[in-house]
Amino acid sequence: MAALAVVLALAVLLGLGLFLLPGGDASPPASTHRAKTSKSKKAEPKPAAAVPWLSALAGAINQATHLGETAALDRFTARSKPVYCGGLSGHYVALTFDDGPGAYTPRTLAILHKSHLRATFFLIGSNVPSRPSLARIELKDYASLGVHAWVHKSLVRLKQAKIRNQIVWTRNAIATATGAQARLFRPPYGARNARVDRVARRLGMVEVLWSIDSGDSLGKNWRQVGREVLRNVQPGSIVLMHDNRGQTIRALHRLILPGLAKRGLIPVTVPELLMLDPPVGPSSRCWANWRG
Repeated sequence: MAALAVVLALAVLLGLGLFLLPGGDASPPASTHRAKTSKSKKAEPKPAAAVPWLSALAGAINQATHLGETAALDRFTARSKPVYCGGLSGHYVALTFDDGPGAYTPRTLAILHKSHLRATFFLIGSNVPSRPSLARIELKDYASLGVHAWVHKSLVRLKQAKIRNQIVWTRNAIATATGAQARLFRPPYGARNARVDRVARRLGMVEVLWSIDSGDSLGKNWRQVGREVLRNVQPGSIVLMHDNRGQTIRALHRLILPGLAKRGLIPVTVPELLMLDPPVGPSSRCWANWRG
């Protein structure tokens, strides 16, 4: 919570600094009257001067946010239980996308980037080496990256060593492509047992499931996907979607994001959700308002 307070304080300072910059207010320019001449030229706008202290402040905010997210992930790693949702006291939801990177990933990122929103992507490790630039773009756009598995198969029947390989190989592929260490893990199909949980815990991963299944993997069309999400969403929801399906991307653009905005809900990454509004109480609370 201390890290969160620092982030908020720094954000206020950044906003104040932007307001105090020359031209930062909303006052219209004073009108001037000059005699017309045949050789009059338009004044060329001068580029805005760099403000070092504002750049430094923005960097401090990013650093404080990163520290706050890291502290939140450390807490939930130590808790050793899967995360299904966030809390109910905020206005945040986490949109998550499985099975990428793929052909529809750039479109997903473009929609989120245009709206200045963030999401979490659980990657298939074997997809990353052939599309390393997509993983880098995801990270650049402040998405959070997590491990799904090296190949999309249930892990519950595998021996401990093979489960570990599926996670470690994918984590290494993400690190090679982006330089970032993934700390989130979602087992394929959400299938888990004590062995899967134990391996994830020993690797320092936070196991993330979901409270809303969009149903996009069941062949629903974009209207059905969007309605399923909006019918069940509440503060703290973690929404399962897949960024390898065109119907999902259409639902995201046409229904889900506009619907969340109307409800006053803000999409954030899973680490941001755990920092800003962590879950309280048993995981069954996540399903209290489930009507699927």
